[in-house]
Amino acid sequence: MLGVMQIKVSTLLGKELNFPGVKMLELFETIEFLKEFNSSTDEPVYLLKTSLKDRKMFDAFTKNEGLEIIDRFEVNDSTAIFSAKMTGPIVEIMSMFENAWPISPTILDHEHLTLTIEGSTSGLANSRNKLITLLGNAFQISVNNNFQGQWDTAPGLPRRRKEVLETAITMGYYNAPRKCRQRDIADSMGLKQGTVAEHLQIAESRIINAWFHQSGNPGK
Repeated sequence: MLGVMQIKVSTLLGKELNFPGVKMLELFETIEFLKEFNSSTDEPVYLLKTSLKDRKMFDAFTKNEGLEIIDRFEVNDSTAIFSAKMTGPIVEIMSMFENAWPISPTILDHEHLTLTIEGSTSGLANSRNKLITLLGNAFQISVNNNFQGQWDTAPGLPRRRKEVLETAITMGYYNAPRKCRQRDIADSMGLKQGTVAEHLQIAESRIINAWFHQSGNPGK
């Protein structure tokens, strides 16, 4: 059974501990992490939705030590949706969990980092212990162990494609670092690696595009 844990960390605490990427708030009012996916170089890329402080500053921005913009999908005077590579403490925290992974809403603003994690019961327990080790008890936390996943908000997937994606998640393919390869998934399901690769690529594309349009993109 999947559960959801939501952690809220004070941004003031973040400044005191140099955590977690609060420098990015010099450019944005809020940063919402919509999705993590893998680029062609196998480095994690994040789909972000942000509230802008200054449109001209954002238009001129390309990268700094913690953020590198890859593609800009939708930009207006107040908001921007784009993909980016990120480094630093916030990425380390989002990737340090096993059998648990960040989901929406995961938002950084001037008061809090709100991190929502979905995972198995043991994965959430281990995640909580890691956060306590890192931060002590200086954060708010709530857990809903009856949550059954968010497939109802994801785009419809054929049964076999959904099975491949669920197997990949269970085996740790989307963990950072990865716990398995596409070949391992294929072997466990009695499929060819190329078939697994195709299922995952199409599933990831549909989910990313669905989340993008659900986040306010009017379409083109």
